[in-house]
Amino acid sequence: MRMRCLAITLLSIGWAGASGATQPAACLTKSDDGGLQDTGGSVVADKKEFYDGSKVFPVRTFSDQAATGKTAEFCLRYEIENPGPEHIRNLYWGLAGILVKDFRPGAPDRQSRSKQILSTKDPEVQPTTINAFVNEAATPKVWVVESQHAQAEGAQFNDVVAVDRDQLIPADVRQLLAASSLPQRHAVLALSVSQDKPIHPVRETVSGQGFSLEVVSRVVADGNSVSFQTNVSLSGDSAKEARISMPALQALEGAKAAGALEYYAAYLDAVAKRGTAEPITDFTSDTFSTTVDRRALLQGTVFLSEHVITVQANDNEYCYRFQSYTPFAVDFDLDQCRR
Repeated sequence: MRMRCLAITLLSIGWAGASGATQPAACLTKSDDGGLQDTGGSVVADKKEFYDGSKVFPVRTFSDQAATGKTAEFCLRYEIENPGPEHIRNLYWGLAGILVKDFRPGAPDRQSRSKQILSTKDPEVQPTTINAFVNEAATPKVWVVESQHAQAEGAQFNDVVAVDRDQLIPADVRQLLAASSLPQRHAVLALSVSQDKPIHPVRETVSGQGFSLEVVSRVVADGNSVSFQTNVSLSGDSAKEARISMPALQALEGAKAAGALEYYAAYLDAVAKRGTAEPITDFTSDTFSTTVDRRALLQGTVFLSEHVITVQANDNEYCYRFQSYTPFAVDFDLDQCRR
């Protein structure tokens, strides 16, 4: 398979077994330290306003970055809080992968997440767009890393590269995605399982009001057998009465091939059915897995795809975008959140 390398993907945080005290603040969430403060270290804090009618709705953003000590590896952390007295409807922050139906005032509803990224470029402070209400926008400044190929020579893990969709994905599959109202905005994040290296496990945690949501995704290749495993766990006081939806992960469990149009059609149909089903209750943790023959993959390729998980808790609805390994080159963005 010939792949023109455009960029390296985000690798969500993978500090399993390390204590919060040994990690930079940029590698944590508010569940670990209570939230980023206005000043201190490399924290960038900003305050902007939304306008709805004659009312002003302030928001505060916080971001931090830190090198992990490994080659070309950084942690990025994003947080947002409503410091005003009014509720903000339909908060949408694309960069951070956060959608909140009713963004309530105060620190308890602050949204917090961190991720790990490989890049040969240093982080820079840049504007980011946040939307609310019908189509109001605010543009605070946060830390951003322009991701690009950054695997050092002799790296332990398989390379993740970004490939032009037109180069890799068959035309009939691209037409199916367009007909299914699934705009694919980014390059394909791909790994060739022919490389004789393990695949980096992906880990990311998001903290909201009284809950933490963790997603850990792995791929293990053994001969012609390729196993996909993504574990989702939900914890915290608010998790006890929460309901959770994750149709893209649930639909993977029935997938046994991904090398042709018919398999993509079956997968999208399964996602649609899961998306209209009742959310899961009494959820604490589950692993969504499938095993596919290497020869049944699209050109022997594994994809690091975006998907969304919706949490209904606190009489509210939160939706978050994650990355997990799948046999399908399909991204589900925040506009696919459960309505």
